Amino acid sequence: MSTTSYAQFAAAPTVATPDPSKHVNYTLGMMLGVDDFNQEFAYLSGRDKWMARDLVGYGTVCGLRVSLDKTSNGPRVFVSSGTALSPLGQLICVHPAQCAVLNDWMNANQQAIQNALFSPLGSALKLYLVLCYRDCPVDSVPIAGEPCRSAGNLMAPSRIVDDFTLELHLAPPAQLEEDAVRDFVDWMHQIQITDTPGNFISLTDFENAIRAALAGSGSPPNPSVAFHLGSPLAGFHIHPADACTYMQAAFRIWVTEIRPLFHATPASASCSCGGDTGNASAPHDACLLLAELDVPVVNVGPGQNWQVDSNNLVTIDESRRPILLHTRMLQEWLLCGPQTL
Repeated sequence: MSTTSYAQFAAAPTVATPDPSKHVNYTLGMMLGVDDFNQEFAYLSGRDKWMARDLVGYGTVCGLRVSLDKTSNGPRVFVSSGTALSPLGQLICVHPAQCAVLNDWMNANQQAIQNALFSPLGSALKLYLVLCYRDCPVDSVPIAGEPCRSAGNLMAPSRIVDDFTLELHLAPPAQLEEDAVRDFVDWMHQIQITDTPGNFISLTDFENAIRAALAGSGSPPNPSVAFHLGSPLAGFHIHPADACTYMQAAFRIWVTEIRPLFHATPASASCSCGGDTGNASAPHDACLLLAELDVPVVNVGPGQNWQVDSNNLVTIDESRRPILLHTRMLQEWLLCGPQTL
């Protein structure tokens, strides 16, 4: 499962990576060179990614349906054309549709499969379908330069085209922010907003309960640890007249204190909302999880010769897949959806 292969061209001399927080300040008479054009592109592209990453989020946007069919060589994974936004704010376009025969992948990864399996007789193997952004140099053109160059240095790519990789992995992307968003919303759902007489939690105690639940969860924190004890807000009673104030406080803490712990780090640390939290080295993924595949396997021998067990079904689990609803859908749901929201 891959995209078109491109020829590799001779690379230009290595230069410093442009800082996406800077743009060219052109003055009349200034001579613009390669570095200036690269710097201006890095600034404009960086701001686009920054806005997408910080204001929108990430996930599957349209299409990219994952399905299975059968071939003479066993089950085949099929991914339809579509678009997604990566955790780093990169737009990814998958076209045309992609497919991969599971047994072909297994034949090329026998040792890794052996290391991942606990039972020598075989069991269900978990595979993760992962989508990543990449770019490729294309459209080679002649370039001027020094004499006595080799033939390989006479041409250079004149364009960079957006591309992608779509692969099966034995481990999923961490998707820290996606898991944190789901867990935090689950916390909020446990709040009881009621006018029934009783003990209503104070705003200070409410805020402290949210902060205390994340204390000591490690650096960088892991949502599966930080949120694993359940909602600290369960059982709390808030009067409907105070709900707006308490919700504002909860989401302020999310934005200013919790999200920076899990947020994807941009190319420029100076633009990171979490740059001063001490977690700048936190591992973040640039790729998206599309599906988890539970693949029954059997060793057909001799030696390590793992194949898909044709007597059992391969299943697809998309429950952890990040989905990104567009604003028009959210607006319609808000105005005309269930009244419980």
